Amino acid sequence: MRINDKESYENISNSISMSNLRKILDSKKISTVKLAMNANVSDSTINAYLKNGSGKKIPSLPTLISIADYLNCSIDYLLDRSDNPMINSDVNLINNDKDLNQLMQNIISLPKEKRELVIAYVQGLLNK
Repeated sequence: MRINDKESYENISNSISMSNLRKILDSKKISTVKLAMNANVSDSTINAYLKNGSGKKIPSLPTLISIADYLNCSIDYLLDRSDNPMINSDVNLINNDKDLNQLMQNIISLPKEKRELVIAYVQGLLNK
């Protein structure tokens, strides 16, 4: 989508909710203060990104890159343009690693409730 005028900019700006930022912070148990320190912005700026409705703030491109790098996720995920936080290098790693590729195919072939069990198990391993 091209931004040719103020109305287009406002429509795009209003469509960005940054809700995935909250999801990834919660899943990785990272505070807004810790993210702010690592992204070189204030914690009030991070909180403004998380704010819903009018008055919300949208990060600049350098800040988005900094946040995405720190959280190891894609910018599209942060901007709610994707439900997949994986970055291209992670996808390439899976595609180039035979065992990881087979594991992903096996997980994808599971019924939804069993996939959720695998996800919960892996999350438990990560939390230890």
